[in-house]
Amino acid sequence: MAYLRHLVNGNTVTVYQLGESTLLGRSPECPIKIEDPTVSGRHASIEKLKDGWKMVDQNSTNGIMANGLKVSEVILEQGVIVSIGTHEFEYLATLPNDLERTLKIKKSWIPGVYFTE
Repeated sequence: MAYLRHLVNGNTVTVYQLGESTLLGRSPECPIKIEDPTVSGRHASIEKLKDGWKMVDQNSTNGIMANGLKVSEVILEQGVIVSIGTHEFEYLATLPNDLERTLKIKKSWIPGVYFTE
């Protein structure tokens, strides 16, 4: 099984288990919902390949970045950080053991600004 770790300021917010295909975006229909005005309703999709996973931009307004470079699609491998809007996602081949250190992120009244307790 593979996972996608949602990071804000380098801290884990959530870890999602990947299915056969997954949508990321602001729309309520997206299994991975990202509340951020810089994220499109249906921003990106993750698709299972024969031997791995691929993230594909869904013609979003701001696109996706993989390790700092704007791309239309990226093969997800250990260590690849994908940015969608102001959020980062890390591909994980196995469930991490460090979840007990996860910080709680709170959304500020300022759009796109988060803080930890």
